[in-house]
Amino acid sequence: MLWQDSSVNYVALLASLLTVDLLAAISPGPNFVLVTQTAMHRTPRHAAGVVLGFVVSNLIWCCAVVFGLSALFDLFPSVYRIVQVGGALYLTYLGVSLWLTDGTAPRAEPSGFVKGLLTNLTNPKSVVYFGSIFALFIAPGTPVWVTVAAVGIVLFNTVVWYGTVAAVFSHDVVRSDSSRSSDRSTASPERS
Repeated sequence: MLWQDSSVNYVALLASLLTVDLLAAISPGPNFVLVTQTAMHRTPRHAAGVVLGFVVSNLIWCCAVVFGLSALFDLFPSVYRIVQVGGALYLTYLGVSLWLTDGTAPRAEPSGFVKGLLTNLTNPKSVVYFGSIFALFIAPGTPVWVTVAAVGIVLFNTVVWYGTVAAVFSHDVVRSDSSRSSDRSTASPERS
């Protein structure tokens, strides 16, 4: 059968990837912070740009795995460390800039797409996930259709999860509740 050879049931493998990948996407991290912050304080279009940046960066990560990222990291552990340190530095910069601007966008801010792309490419969670977990699903000799399906699952989960997060946090009700809470938290307390 096409979906199963003598030792591997590819449908079960892909179903488990669907679950593992969705759980990895759902677990909180820099991507979630960026998309929610953008959705709440910018336009839905900016939030969609962030999601598109995540999709493109995940495609880059998937291609890197397919073409030997984990082998590169095994041969040159220093490359893995450089990616980790570079990611930590970028995420520190992003966190400090979000903290200093209190969610408002500075004038020279990169597009949502660029922020999504750079955040996900430098996200240590992405490095670990694609360099180890996702690579387990793409073993040497895996049929091309399984590899294509695996990449499709990652991109599908990215669009569904982060697209949903962007849509929910872009909703006027959420944005107005957030605005009211921040107004209350910044208001000076009244004295009796």
